[in-house]
Amino acid sequence: MIKGDNAFLKFMRLFALGYMGGTIYLLMYVRYCFYDQMIEAIGCTNAQLAFLNTICSLAGIPFLIHGPMWADKFDAKKILLLSIGGMTLVTFIYAFFCTSYTASVICFVAQALVMVSYWSCLIKYINNLGGEDEAGNSFGMYYLINGLSGAFGNAFPLWVVTTFDLGYAGVIFVYGAITLVATILVWLFLEDEKQLAAKGIYLKGDEPINIKHIPYVLKWPGTYIIFFAYLTTYTVYANVSYFNPYLIDVIGIDPDASSAYSVIRSYGAMVVAPLGGIMADKVFKSTSTWYIVAFAITAVMWIIPLFFTPESNVTMVCIYSVLPSLVIFALYSVTYSILRELHIPTMISATAVGIGSCSGWIVDGVWPLMFGNWLDAKGNAAYPMIFIFLAAICVVGILNAMWAKKLDKACKAGKTMNLSKLQKAE
Repeated sequence: MIKGDNAFLKFMRLFALGYMGGTIYLLMYVRYCFYDQMIEAIGCTNAQLAFLNTICSLAGIPFLIHGPMWADKFDAKKILLLSIGGMTLVTFIYAFFCTSYTASVICFVAQALVMVSYWSCLIKYINNLGGEDEAGNSFGMYYLINGLSGAFGNAFPLWVVTTFDLGYAGVIFVYGAITLVATILVWLFLEDEKQLAAKGIYLKGDEPINIKHIPYVLKWPGTYIIFFAYLTTYTVYANVSYFNPYLIDVIGIDPDASSAYSVIRSYGAMVVAPLGGIMADKVFKSTSTWYIVAFAITAVMWIIPLFFTPESNVTMVCIYSVLPSLVIFALYSVTYSILRELHIPTMISATAVGIGSCSGWIVDGVWPLMFGNWLDAKGNAAYPMIFIFLAAICVVGILNAMWAKKLDKACKAGKTMNLSKLQKAE
């Protein structure tokens, strides 16, 4: 490990975290950019392909409590090395058997297992890198590096496999090389918790779910608003990737060309993510209002593709497929800023957010499987169904934002959560 505390090393520590964060999920979401190539190589159906992400989500559920506990018990750097190093090993092994569906299932289960404590340790580092006073700047720089690394992590494999005709296995091998670099960066530049403690920096993660708080948060409408807020923003964010197979199956473009648009759609649009904060804080001065506006625009943008046909101008449709991401990324980036309008006491906010975020299981585990079954049963006729469903999700997002406004108004008029019994108990 390289020791020191100059400006360059501080940046490299943050770069190592951002690069790791932007590349560690490449294999897990490979279908976002290489959907058709994956189906052709494995020889699976759309539903079987989607099931890989479903089984990955299910495999991680038993460790929801143990993962954060291990993150607190063991050194954060060692866990991050185990996570990114484990992902690298899994990726390289999978590359030799990636045409087997059984091997794919095993690989996706293994990914969930090696990363059970990853997120908790990552948050500990980012929150405290350089001290708590710099946490905001650290988060901003982290997500910039994260987005650029994610774009590189798919653009570079795409260039390599198209230039040298290496196919799907080539994508996986390049993924492995990319995460190997991340492993080396983490090993070289991150300091362990003992070294940080010697400098007066003590890593602290997010507060875990508290069992005693659950009965209280379940009685508060804000918890369910968080649930639907994450469900709706994450749904439109994650499923914009269906433009990839749509461009291939309906519009008829080359899979490699569609993958190139996917890279732009999934990562290039990240540059507008800060716009979400500006709209919520400066323009509308309300996250719920920005929700309503952004969801309304996004709903319209999901409906417009219903009027495209194989005879439509190919370039126009391809460019259009990128546009929804510009709104969706600016919406998704402020998902949790809705908390300020829900009046959840700080004492129980971690539990409320933890329970509300469980809706992510639906997005990762249910929607892909449902869409995959539609595609297998209906063929190209399934794409209008998917787009209409996503537009309907936007309507749910708008109604949820209105609910948030109603709760905010009621709380300003005097409605509060009664925590007197809990406060006495603690």
